[in-house]
Amino acid sequence: MARVLYNIAPYPSHLKLVLLKGDWQICFQANGKLDGRRIRAWLRNIDGQFVCEVGRECQVEDMPEAERLNFFGDRFHHAIDETDDAGKRTRSLAGADNIHAARAAFDALVPQYSTRRIVLREGSRILLVAKNGKVEG
Repeated sequence: MARVLYNIAPYPSHLKLVLLKGDWQICFQANGKLDGRRIRAWLRNIDGQFVCEVGRECQVEDMPEAERLNFFGDRFHHAIDETDDAGKRTRSLAGADNIHAARAAFDALVPQYSTRRIVLREGSRILLVAKNGKVEG
């Protein structure tokens, strides 16, 4: 939806994608008070609702360029990433536009990265996770 709002011009630099408990929000930072203490917080762009304090989010990403396929800036529609245990991407391993090719690449990478956690994504949606050399359901 936000892509339509800023289709002509790039997103304003103060807007970020913020991940909190598996939910992505378009946010900006603002100063305020919570329980009598001054804080810096993430607020939703749509209605200015409080999302969380800065530093308590799981992940923060820049907003996408208009020509990008998804907000991670991948070249391909499906991507395979190495992640830490919290799910934050540490590096990109491979990608493909075709799901069958992406799945074949994922299956080939699982044994090679048996000591790490890797994920197969379609945009921001995680399709498969492999940890300790086994694909998790």
